[in-house]
Amino acid sequence: MSARGTFVIPIHDLDVDGRDVEFTIAPAWLRGALEGCEAQPAGPDGSLHVHLTKTGNEVLVQGQIDVHLVVPCARCLRPVELRPHVELALLLFPAPSAAKARNGAAQPSRPGSRSTDARRPREEDEFSDEEADADTYEGDVVVLDRFVREAILLESPTFPLCSEACEGIRPATDQGFPSGETDPRLLPLLELAKRRNWKE
Repeated sequence: MSARGTFVIPIHDLDVDGRDVEFTIAPAWLRGALEGCEAQPAGPDGSLHVHLTKTGNEVLVQGQIDVHLVVPCARCLRPVELRPHVELALLLFPAPSAAKARNGAAQPSRPGSRSTDARRPREEDEFSDEEADADTYEGDVVVLDRFVREAILLESPTFPLCSEACEGIRPATDQGFPSGETDPRLLPLLELAKRRNWKE
């Protein structure tokens, strides 16, 4: 496994004919990717199937993500199992710094000439809004980890329900909870209420 990520494809293995790659999405990776989210891995390993093609410096990624998740119902908090099937489609460009490195270093200015670079010494590290919004890869590999995570999160429902008819958490009644049992957390209060009634 590469130190850069789990889902890594070398650029030199790609061409215009494309290459099919299959990865296993382990629950441990999924748990780390979903850290801080209510959704958690459930069940067996997931899978990532991708087809990559390279034209020039651009890499086209098309594939599917299948995972097993569990998330609490937004109404009753019972666990809800989800099995999202996520379509993945990306067009990746070389990171701006890498692209400029391939094109060679900037030509030095002649002695005595005025250069606009003197006023903006880090201009070579800046890039346009279009470049900032573009999905990129760095170096000689394509790392899909963050794209897979984002795709799973976007596919996860914001208001998951165990069923459309879910009534939510039902409050306790004088006869106890709907199951007929009194919530054990209320037993001390009920005992105090009984004692008060006896004193009166």
